[in-house]
Amino acid sequence: MITVKHKKTLLVSALLLSLSGMHAMAEAPQMGGSQNGMSQSSMIDVKSGQQAGKVGEITNETAKDTEPSMEVKESHQTVAVGDASLYLSAEDNDAIAAQVGKTITSVDFVGVPEEVKAKLLPLLQSKVGANVAEETIRNDVASLGSTGVFSQIRPSFTSVPEGVNLSYQLVSNPVVHDVTFSGNTIFTSDYLKSVMNVPTDSVLNFVLVNQKLKEIEDMYLKQGYMLVSIPNVQVSSDGILHVDISEGVVEDFVLVGNEKTKDHVITRELKLKKGKPFNKFQASRSMERLYNLGYFEDVNMKLLPGKENEHNVIIEIDVIEQKTGIVTVGAGYSDSDGAVGILELGDTNFRGTGDKVNFHWEFGGAGNGKNYTISYTRPWINSNGDSLGASIFNRIYEYDDYDKDGNTIAEYDKRRRGWNLTWGRVTSEYRTNYLNFESAKESYDDHDGFDWGSAATSKNHTAKDMSDEWYKAIMDNFGTTNSFTFTHVFDNRDNYFNASKGRRISASVQWGGHGLGGDYDFYKYNVEGRFYKGLGNGHILALRVMGGYIDGKVSYGNLFDLGGSNTLRGYEDDQFKGKKMYAATLEYRFPIAKKVQGVLFTDGGSTWGIDNGQIPWYDDDDSFNWSVGVGLRLQTPIGPIRLDYGHGDQNKFHFSFGTQF
Repeated sequence: MITVKHKKTLLVSALLLSLSGMHAMAEAPQMGGSQNGMSQSSMIDVKSGQQAGKVGEITNETAKDTEPSMEVKESHQTVAVGDASLYLSAEDNDAIAAQVGKTITSVDFVGVPEEVKAKLLPLLQSKVGANVAEETIRNDVASLGSTGVFSQIRPSFTSVPEGVNLSYQLVSNPVVHDVTFSGNTIFTSDYLKSVMNVPTDSVLNFVLVNQKLKEIEDMYLKQGYMLVSIPNVQVSSDGILHVDISEGVVEDFVLVGNEKTKDHVITRELKLKKGKPFNKFQASRSMERLYNLGYFEDVNMKLLPGKENEHNVIIEIDVIEQKTGIVTVGAGYSDSDGAVGILELGDTNFRGTGDKVNFHWEFGGAGNGKNYTISYTRPWINSNGDSLGASIFNRIYEYDDYDKDGNTIAEYDKRRRGWNLTWGRVTSEYRTNYLNFESAKESYDDHDGFDWGSAATSKNHTAKDMSDEWYKAIMDNFGTTNSFTFTHVFDNRDNYFNASKGRRISASVQWGGHGLGGDYDFYKYNVEGRFYKGLGNGHILALRVMGGYIDGKVSYGNLFDLGGSNTLRGYEDDQFKGKKMYAATLEYRFPIAKKVQGVLFTDGGSTWGIDNGQIPWYDDDDSFNWSVGVGLRLQTPIGPIRLDYGHGDQNKFHFSFGTQF
């Protein structure tokens, strides 16, 4: 009568070894004087060995017909010691108490053959000539119960002039011929049967069965199925042990707090599925996926009892939505551009569908109303979670060229216009492949004239040098690039916006020209790794490493560049250029206040390998450049803000919007 819930740690495997070779009774006789008159054919709870009928207990029918020649199989398994309270009734306890102090004149067993009695006697603490003690009797019952082969153990006392005769009335377990399982979907029945390892045609051993049931439960728990239970274990009349497994199925989802976001946008991100077993690892990943959408300030999950089955669960997901829309209206004036207006409309959760849309328009000024960007991304185009995005752009912006020391060579306006189309294909939970086709044309826009920087005029170059050689090199930066890019991404970060664990690794190859048209033929290879380690209490260590190589001719607008807020802080934006590149950034992030984070950082890297004459004012080398600095990260209603102060060749302050790496 051992249950999974009532087990001890004392080991008595020697007992089962001592019982090897004993004959089990075909039908145990009625227990004379037994409170319940229970026989081998009575209803028995296999998990506890107790008689059925009490509220909340699980009943099991034992085998009625067994082979007389069946032997108790030898077991080399370690078993848990029995609990006397599982066998003794209140009446039994009263009977024991009435005999305390009396002398034991004899010790016997009822219900087992003589050869078995000899095997059981060494298990008893009660000896002839000793006085009856309540603790000793209970220890006897526990020791007999630890064998696992008895469904009922009851001490009986017969008064004699010299004291009392002590006998233990025993009912043996049924004989089991096979084991079957129901309700299991995670593990196959054949596999579970191998775990149970119940010997064929053997007397049922409660201890070993419950030990194996515990092993099965532990198997589920290690896989994350924390709601697993084994509510019903029955032995049928034909000697079949039936094990019913409840895996804790998800009955339904209840969503709370999503006033804008549509229900299906939330449920499609869940790794948990209705009608499937609940898994804590899938639950944790589901919460990460929901938070990584960027639609919610907070996400919580509650487990509610199932309505269809008490072992099932209803999952309540509570979200607090945050602002996802952007509306910007602005205006300005300058002598060169005149009046300039800005209008930007966007939403990363458009109409609650999860689609991303953005429209940016600058009217008046240098762009003459043609400065715009329009993009649309649909993150779910099928049930697999594939994405499709497109954009068209026509942007003019002021651009500076530098020499390697950070001195300004030239200032001019650059226009970039074109379109791109991106398809994302999800291959596994953390892996996605992206295919991107882009056609972009860069051109010099002479609305403000071409302005040589002080570094150019300070060098001993003639006007003709600068107008011919340098100017031509700058003009070679402009042209059309048609390219196809394949990118593979592995990303298991817990939080895309402020990761505390996990990593993101990407590798890409860009195929430019070579039959795609455009002015440049090249192959561009790039790898990047981001790694995060939580140190506790909001302290995070973050590392980014990058490397790249270009084979062929590219505009130096498509060269690798280092310097600025995203790479080498303490240097000018895009100060270093090349066809070969490596770089690394290490950051220590720590909390300061709610939605305020401090950063200590160091950056390092180099880029080199420019074609001869492509940038005549740039002294190409592979020298290592590095910077150190401090920064702040602010979470605001309009998005994350980054403030960094870096020390390199110069001291530079960087202000930018957007998430950190």
